[in-house]
Amino acid sequence: MSPSIPQSKVRAARALLMITLGLACLTTVFASLTSAQSTSAHSFQSLAKRQQPPQTQPPFACVVIGECVPCNHLQQETEDTCKETHNRQKIECKYDDPINNENEELKVLLPTYRSCLHVKAVEARRFAHFLSTNIFLALFSGILMIWRKRKLAAAQYRRMARRIGIA
Repeated sequence: MSPSIPQSKVRAARALLMITLGLACLTTVFASLTSAQSTSAHSFQSLAKRQQPPQTQPPFACVVIGECVPCNHLQQETEDTCKETHNRQKIECKYDDPINNENEELKVLLPTYRSCLHVKAVEARRFAHFLSTNIFLALFSGILMIWRKRKLAAAQYRRMARRIGIA
């Protein structure tokens, strides 16, 4: 006759499983609520942008001459280009009209930076962090699986030895 697992251990395992499932459900609900709130705020902002009258094309053309770099804290507070994405990219603008292009007073009014989305160094660092986290989790899971497999095999060997009468 095979040894049975005591009912107290079965109840404890079931309780632990129910608590784990409950926590997983709560975190899923909480995550969906927070994403729904941010989505509704985002949709409100996009609706407000759509209701604004269309702007006319600026009388100048710009060319990107620098990489996207993060803004420092002071720039984030003071410059309009840094307020949106906290990154900026150097640009060179010229008026389409050659008369305006030669006027030095109007050149001061041309933008020198624009807002940009992705900084290469930050994205590379995030990718390296993501990759190293995945590698660590894979190694940890593999070691844990091997340890558990050996422990279960040893327990099964002891049970079989007890049945045969070796131990």
